[in-house]
Amino acid sequence: MKTCIVVGGGVCGLTASILLKKRYDRVLLVEQGTAVGGLLSSVKDDKGNIYDQGTHIPVTTGIQEVDDILFNFENNEIQWHHFQRLETGNYFAGSWDLETQTIDARKLNKDVYHIGIGEFLSSVLPSSAIDIETYLEETLGPTFYENLAKPVISKLYGKDVDKKRLSTNTSINYFGANRVKAFDENLTRILKQHPEIDKKLGFHKSSEYDTYLKENNFSMPYYFYPNTDGVQLWISELVNKAQALGVEIITNTQVKKIFESNGKIDSVELSNSDVINTELVFWSAPPVFALHAGELPIHSYRPTFRTAYILHATFDKPLNNNKSHYLWNWDPSSEIFRITLYDNLRTEKTHSVSAEVLRDKSEAEFTLNEGVEDLRNMGLVAEDASIQSGFVQQIENTFPVPTKEFAEATEVNYQTLTSAYSNILVSGRFSGRCWLLHDVLRFAYEDINNYAN
Repeated sequence: MKTCIVVGGGVCGLTASILLKKRYDRVLLVEQGTAVGGLLSSVKDDKGNIYDQGTHIPVTTGIQEVDDILFNFENNEIQWHHFQRLETGNYFAGSWDLETQTIDARKLNKDVYHIGIGEFLSSVLPSSAIDIETYLEETLGPTFYENLAKPVISKLYGKDVDKKRLSTNTSINYFGANRVKAFDENLTRILKQHPEIDKKLGFHKSSEYDTYLKENNFSMPYYFYPNTDGVQLWISELVNKAQALGVEIITNTQVKKIFESNGKIDSVELSNSDVINTELVFWSAPPVFALHAGELPIHSYRPTFRTAYILHATFDKPLNNNKSHYLWNWDPSSEIFRITLYDNLRTEKTHSVSAEVLRDKSEAEFTLNEGVEDLRNMGLVAEDASIQSGFVQQIENTFPVPTKEFAEATEVNYQTLTSAYSNILVSGRFSGRCWLLHDVLRFAYEDINNYAN
């Protein structure tokens, strides 16, 4: 009997287990938590309103076999609200731009803007800087870095973080801090023909990005969200699909020890003392745990993690935005950086919203009143709207601060693990190769196919 072990029960692990069940007689998915799904889970308040643990909007990968796993269910267990364009926007300098998440430099003081434009247009050489501060100063220019990008990075990773320690080359996303809007639409189209300016100059509208994808023969993405529920419903149906195919899912369990011979994993011992013989290990958990289980050298670097505070609230009146699926807030006046608008994601109208804040462990907890006040100040919640229910969810160790040391440790540990065993596939965000979920799933699919061939 050919056996494969999948470690890590997030969407990547679940999808991989279904793909691998087509190739292996037995697939065992091992998850150390109490449930699979990772951060893609939903919560309820005391009135039964449903919110997600962050902004998670499932999107197609462009790979038919993967998308069939993710979005096609027998008997239509999920009634999808699906859309081709993901509507977003951003708040900066006291006003909203509902066309793109990219900061508009034209909102700066006129004198500052003109200085910044000169630097921006003069910076047309590629940068080889390995820290994000130097990289952005050399590409955006010092003025736009100081007034546009730096406040974003401070909001995400802490105002006291040494920006020169933050890595340029990392899978951890800077959420668009490396691009700006700076000119009118016609001039932007002309300037984006220059390859270096194209890297740092954003589109004015999401429709322009759609046109770019079509012109370059990229597959157009489709986005999905459960019509009357949260994203955890998607996870539940993926679990049902995996189990219906015979995937065995074990929670509250870790890989305790890896046994190998001649550079190939023969078996693993689980924390429940079971020993499982295996032909392949698909690892979508942090590689450091596999290195520990295999008694391999570990590049010891303890990353700094940010604590996420997610405000979940429901109001008695609709929000003042009936267009956007989610929003970014780049204004330094508020710590909120991302907002999910559920009325625009699903047909069930509850006037619910989630807003995310990142703080250090040592800082005070973010409160519901703080968050609601920020949403009112941004004009998102009407002044006469009353909060009906809500709470603040605290999640430790969510966003790692992407220092150069973190990037180096991630790369070294990945290389050590993949070099040690010929039959291990290291995937997921923890591989250090990508951050966005659809990219993670593409890599997983390619890894599995390449190994099979």
